[in-house]
Amino acid sequence: MQLKRREILKGSLLGAGMTVGLTDVFAKGSSHSGESEFPTETFDVVVVGAGMAGMCAALEAAEKGANVVLLEKRGRPDGVTVYSSGWIAAVGSDMQKHHPEDTKEAFVADMMRLSRYKSDPELIKRYAEEAGEGVNWLIQKGVPFKLWENLPSPELSRCVISQGNGITGGSMLIRCLLKALNEKKVPIRYNTNAIELIVTANNEVEGVSCHTPEGRKNYLAKGGVILTTGGYGANTAMTGAWIGPWANNLVMRASPWSVGENITMGMQVRAKLVYLDQFYAGPITPTGHANPSPLMHAGYGIQVNTAGKRFLPEDWLQVPKAKGIANLTPDNRSFMLIGSDADDNDQILTKTLKRFANLGYKVPNGKTIADVAKAAGVPAKALEETVKEFNAAVKAGKAKELDPPYEFATPHALEKGPFYMIPAAGGMANTMGGPKINVNANVVTWEDEPVPGLYAAGAAAGGVWVHDDIGGNQLGGCMVFGRVAARHATARAKAHG
Repeated sequence: MQLKRREILKGSLLGAGMTVGLTDVFAKGSSHSGESEFPTETFDVVVVGAGMAGMCAALEAAEKGANVVLLEKRGRPDGVTVYSSGWIAAVGSDMQKHHPEDTKEAFVADMMRLSRYKSDPELIKRYAEEAGEGVNWLIQKGVPFKLWENLPSPELSRCVISQGNGITGGSMLIRCLLKALNEKKVPIRYNTNAIELIVTANNEVEGVSCHTPEGRKNYLAKGGVILTTGGYGANTAMTGAWIGPWANNLVMRASPWSVGENITMGMQVRAKLVYLDQFYAGPITPTGHANPSPLMHAGYGIQVNTAGKRFLPEDWLQVPKAKGIANLTPDNRSFMLIGSDADDNDQILTKTLKRFANLGYKVPNGKTIADVAKAAGVPAKALEETVKEFNAAVKAGKAKELDPPYEFATPHALEKGPFYMIPAAGGMANTMGGPKINVNANVVTWEDEPVPGLYAAGAAAGGVWVHDDIGGNQLGGCMVFGRVAARHATARAKAHG
């Protein structure tokens, strides 16, 4: 059972190159401009979606002097960001001045390598150029960042982490941005669900039409509409078609409201849709929404399926690992079997158990391997045989010869109880594909021509992230391209007078 990481990452047959015939399933007709039968408000910039990308876009537009409105379909900000740990990857921020060994060029090279050179290099360069200054900008808004230093490559000392202080780091980011938006008196219209673009006969976007509690309403934009709606991870019709039916077995690791408005509205203007088979994944508990990822990468323990057998290399990063759980088990269920000696690594086990307990999640445990197997509902004899084989290989210095190979640099035998079995399913955090953007965050057509008046950022945009990324790239992309889109839409509004 020799497994190759690329076999898990290659995706389904219904990849980005085979989506053209499926687009009619999701496409909507355009709402053309002209005299409207619906109530209308006009702004310089209209931002659709109050997550990280949308808030950064709206705040940047306001700071550049635009009359901007932020639309949110839910009754509160409830996108992917609030479920996240609040990491942002950057080079060159004020927090990283004592790490001159890192460069923007090296940052770009690592991001391109992780994407298998599929990401648009100009977008990655723009990210590297702006991310450090963007972190400084967020610090000015009161975000309590901490720099996580000297991590293994490619994270290195590139990850600043929002300190949640009892809430998720992503929620703290949203709180700080909300405060800044309130101070700038930016209107946020909740329960306002954008359903279609308002487009001229020349394919120029002039606004967006929405369902509101008071009925249908149009929001016109002099400079542009910025789509920050997130992706389509919660839309099983889209994930089933573009990623594959197996993807519907994944546990939603983030917002249940990411249903693909970026796709349906992008199709109205013939937006170039790219990498629709790509998504950001990570392990998650099957229920309870607890994230086991930090413990799973601590260098201790083994990962087993519900039959008590190892089935993938434990050193895989979280994206291939989550995809592997979903692909290589019949029920998208597994466990990380770990002993109490894992606490030798910065008390990682105790911290994880405490975090799980705060979420109301009790982790199966036992004094012996047989005890913990019984607590987890896994066949005890099979698990004992797996551990016996693993321990023998570790002691003989042959862990890398196991099938699948165990390639942590310093393997530790499972001998010190009590033992714990951390449940882990494959989870979908976010999709990566969508309407392709250029370096101005302007959505482009299939001919690579900018769609006048339409921008996208965050998970609503395509072309930035493919396959894998550096921890913190997702939120970093929200920050960078949300602000880029805002600057260009604001300038366009001013040019139109």
